[in-house]
Amino acid sequence: MEILENTFSKISSVVKSQLYPFIKLRDLSLLSYTFENFFGHVIKENNIKVLGHHFSNRQIEGLTLIDSRDRISLSYEKENPVVRQNFTKCHELGHYLLSHKGSVFTELKANQTSPEEVEANYFSACLLMPDIVLLSKIYYQKSSFQEVANSLQVSYEALNIRLIDLLTYLTGESKESVIQTVHRYQSRDNRKILESFAKVHDSIVSEYNSYDPRPVEKLSYLLSQKDFVTDKEVSELSQTKFRRTVSSASVGTWAYYDKGIAIFYAWNKEKLTEGQAYQKAKDIYYLS
Repeated sequence: MEILENTFSKISSVVKSQLYPFIKLRDLSLLSYTFENFFGHVIKENNIKVLGHHFSNRQIEGLTLIDSRDRISLSYEKENPVVRQNFTKCHELGHYLLSHKGSVFTELKANQTSPEEVEANYFSACLLMPDIVLLSKIYYQKSSFQEVANSLQVSYEALNIRLIDLLTYLTGESKESVIQTVHRYQSRDNRKILESFAKVHDSIVSEYNSYDPRPVEKLSYLLSQKDFVTDKEVSELSQTKFRRTVSSASVGTWAYYDKGIAIFYAWNKEKLTEGQAYQKAKDIYYLS
């Protein structure tokens, strides 16, 4: 039991440390969350190929391959229901983001007990159904079990297991008691599960609030959106060390000074010249 709790805690932290800043940076709605935004971002950023496959009797649920040039592809059983495909996609992504050692990972129907497979399953569940999203949908929105499963594009079985694991871990209640709570919720009686989420509300919210985008990530995202950013948006631009860190062939940094006032800024070199960026900073100074 202790091993499973340690695994749950470790994998949950890995997901939150990457997912929560991603959500905040893009100001994504927790009530309309699905895994697809984050999944698509990671796939694009790492040039990962995602393919459908089919094997006889659907024995291979998912497959991840890393070749000699570190090119990555992941595939899923295309004849499975969409909710199962979603779980497999996140499971296979988990092998990559958890830095599992190896070049081939095969998710078989008959074998889900290896440490890597257990961790990938936890990763998938946490990415598909994050703590803060479940709190938002169940505790605040008062959504039914069926509504939550459908909105998150997961199976009833996956949501059932996720809620049991999460509430057992967070509340410290016996698994048997939590199973009864989740069963009542699935039967459209949400009184007990609301009580359970009320107990863990503060810890879930506090943990969510503790994860913020790193300044480098925030600057990179903002520059991808509008090409020019000042220290009003990323305060760390006022620090010489930070500007040196982020300056590159594609990102420029400088400052505009006038009458004791400084505007520190960064710009996308592929979209703006140094002179254009300087003029933007100057315009901001005179318009402020």
